[in-house]
Amino acid sequence: MTVYVSYDQALFPYAYGLGLSSNAVTPNTKLDVAVGSILDSSKTFQIRLDSAVTIDATVTGLNGLDTGSLGASKLYKVYLISSPTGAGSVGAMLSLLDSPYMPYGYSAYALIGYVATDAASHLLKGFWTDDKSSWRTFMFDAPQEVLAAGAAAAYTAVDLSALVPAVQNTPVFLQSTFTAAAAGDTENLQPFGAVGDAVTVIGQRAGAIASQDLVMSRLDSGDAKVEYKVSAGALKLDVAGYQFAI
Repeated sequence: MTVYVSYDQALFPYAYGLGLSSNAVTPNTKLDVAVGSILDSSKTFQIRLDSAVTIDATVTGLNGLDTGSLGASKLYKVYLISSPTGAGSVGAMLSLLDSPYMPYGYSAYALIGYVATDAASHLLKGFWTDDKSSWRTFMFDAPQEVLAAGAAAAYTAVDLSALVPAVQNTPVFLQSTFTAAAAGDTENLQPFGAVGDAVTVIGQRAGAIASQDLVMSRLDSGDAKVEYKVSAGALKLDVAGYQFAI
């Protein structure tokens, strides 16, 4: 018999499945979690969800919110949680915290995604990838506006914190509608605090130009932001989705 010894090496952070989906019947308050497995935050326990669960944001505790009630225009973290002693079933929770409040007897948790709420405290519908990878993509069912009619001539920050994870260098899918005042007017986008232009859109005539671009968001006082400027005209900017790691 061969015996393998780890010598205190951390386990590889393997994630499988655990895809998220808006609940088909009650998407405003419920989120479905598919079966799968992931290493917990301490890299000690492999948490395995053998049966799909539904998170109900109208309740607190296991398969609900960790505390309080669902807030408006917030980005919640989705956690898989378990009891290392096997005292309770594996489940999931929503939390605004990096370390969620845990039900009695539970201490192992792993981040498996994010879900945002709108101004009416409803979960925003969307689509999450579910594959044999820790790298995931999320797209909103309908892009969410973060800038209505931006006209700043110098780079100006746009706050994405209600929709995009507060993780440095998060790739964000931005959908822009640039209304040029005349041919040759430009729109530019860049990560927060960057130097060069990441995106340049040039108007060929007066009128609206639609585009979708992938831009890194960067943190400013803990909030995810990008920057924009226009030479003339106005810019409408929506967040269509983002990529993240679990």
